[in-house]
Amino acid sequence: MKPAGVRWAERALFFCFLVCGLLTCAGAEETPARLRVGGSDAFAPYAFLDTNGTYTGFSVDLLQALGQNLGIESVLFYPATADENWRALAENRLDCLQGIRESLELTGHYLWIGPYLETVSRIFVLAGRFDISRVQDLDGRHVVVLKDDAAREILSRRPRVKVSAVDSPEQGVALLQSGRADAFVGERLTTLRYLSERRLQTRLKMVGPDVARARFGLVVRSERAELGRNLALGLKALERSGERNRLFRQWFGEDVLPQIPLSRRVIRWVFVFVGGSLLVAMIVLGWNLLLQRELELKAVVIEKSRLNQTIAEEKKRFEAVVQSMTEGLMLVDPQGRIAYVNARGALYLGGQDPVWLGKPLSALRDYLLGVVQDPELFRARFEHAESQPGRPALLEYQIVTTRRTDMHLKIFPVRDPGGEFAGRGVLIEDMTHEREIDRIKSEFVSVASHELRTPMTSILGFSEIMLTQALPEDLSRRYTEQIHKEAGRLTRVLNDMLDLNYLESGEGRLAKQPLSLSALVQEVVAAFHAQGKQQREIVVAQSAPVETITGDRDKLAQVLWNLLSNADKYSPPEQTVRIELAQHAVLSPAWGLSAEEAEGLVPAVEMRVVNFGPGIPTDQLIPIFSPFHRVETAVHTIRGTGLGLAIVKRIVEAHGGRVWAQSEMGKQTVFTVLLPVISHPAY
Repeated sequence: MKPAGVRWAERALFFCFLVCGLLTCAGAEETPARLRVGGSDAFAPYAFLDTNGTYTGFSVDLLQALGQNLGIESVLFYPATADENWRALAENRLDCLQGIRESLELTGHYLWIGPYLETVSRIFVLAGRFDISRVQDLDGRHVVVLKDDAAREILSRRPRVKVSAVDSPEQGVALLQSGRADAFVGERLTTLRYLSERRLQTRLKMVGPDVARARFGLVVRSERAELGRNLALGLKALERSGERNRLFRQWFGEDVLPQIPLSRRVIRWVFVFVGGSLLVAMIVLGWNLLLQRELELKAVVIEKSRLNQTIAEEKKRFEAVVQSMTEGLMLVDPQGRIAYVNARGALYLGGQDPVWLGKPLSALRDYLLGVVQDPELFRARFEHAESQPGRPALLEYQIVTTRRTDMHLKIFPVRDPGGEFAGRGVLIEDMTHEREIDRIKSEFVSVASHELRTPMTSILGFSEIMLTQALPEDLSRRYTEQIHKEAGRLTRVLNDMLDLNYLESGEGRLAKQPLSLSALVQEVVAAFHAQGKQQREIVVAQSAPVETITGDRDKLAQVLWNLLSNADKYSPPEQTVRIELAQHAVLSPAWGLSAEEAEGLVPAVEMRVVNFGPGIPTDQLIPIFSPFHRVETAVHTIRGTGLGLAIVKRIVEAHGGRVWAQSEMGKQTVFTVLLPVISHPAY
């Protein structure tokens, strides 16, 4: 009689065989008599149409072998473009797709089965180039890459690499040979096959390690899970039998994944075991020797380690504090040489730390003389401070590029604990924000004293007369109208202040909806004329229909109203104001990027408001969008708060757009608003 344990083992084994048999039968029912396969028609040499129109390639041969392995009577191929294949699979006109790269986007509606193929992307350059040997060498260069290659995603994350996508190795190699590209990144075997067919092996070469790896497999619809399992089992069977490697060698002369012979693997493990044993023995012996020496030097080592740790912590703490400073810090040794510059200081001085180390303090003076607004005055003050190393000095200067930057330069002596002179320190501070706050405060006081006090004075004066005197009806009505006019002016000033505070606080949300900018322009123009501006001629020009945009109707109407009011104020009465609408394709989604740094084009709507007034000086074109800023030549002649354009800028930027001004003195001023069509799928 068999022991109880043996009987239970036999029963468990029988149950496992029974379950496997049932699963096999269930899977066999899902395997169709014919398998309809979709795939690319231009992915040579994996799947393509040859010169005779025959659909061939490694993937095609592999699918034929897979069909035979699963007992499928016929495998039918339907080569087409990617969009057509996915549509056919979704409509159940295909059973599966081949040559699909593994991706998280496939989860949900589809099942990815594989991989049956793994490819690598490599760098190809002209044979005479030796300055490119790795991915890092592609920075600052023009690189072409296959549109669907996995390397494209990797290279696009390197902002200094200019990446262009091509449809085939033929296009990439052509750009490389013509000198319009520095390198071509493509799938290794596909590119090598193309170079061999065109006899270009001596003109181009493959350099560097792999740039990217991609795995390809089959895709079925998620509701056909049984078919997917059968295909996966078939692929495993082809791999175990060596059929997949045989087909790959037939096409490319090498294995998909080279297999190490069993004898070599055994020998390798023997060497590993013997080597590991010897290593353990040597470690034990060496450890005993080290323990003996450690007992002799333990006290010294512990003390030294503690001291080094303390010094390292103090240095790390000091470095963290100095590097976290919002001011730039430079230390100069007693000989007048720059010994240290923190990160903020290097940023303010337009370079990296090593650029300044070891240079004399006069190098700082020479650099700043090239950027400050008044070089001669700055030179005199700097040389005076340099001639008195024991005394602190404060230098103020301005840098004017696209905007004005106010800076403070503080030079102070550094002394050791004994009071001896140990060098000098230089502190660099950006005071632009503080100066801007002071300016806004001053402008606010000016606005409050003029734009708020004047209407209030009129309201109080006229109301006092009406309360204390008996006035004729016509005069009383005129005073009432004047009070109403001044109250409206006061309300507009307060509304502008509240709107600007609301936009800058970020508390409000835009009530976005699809809207026609053309229709909105007509509505605002009609409302503008209805407010007593009938004498101002406004021309709306539109060369072609513009797309519907998504935005806040009221806020965009406020943008146009403010621009029209601004144009009306600064234009002579007889001049026409123009509103021009146009459709453009602009870079997205980062509007500030150059063509080399951003890819993809999406439509955007451009609105230009043109007036023919006195114009705006060039140095005022950017500051006019700051709160309370007004062009100095017009401050005393034209009333206003200086908030209208600041509100325009905040609303446009909240919509993901841009606004800027261009002007020719004495001729015209153009305010341009660029709004993206946010509902576009590419945005």
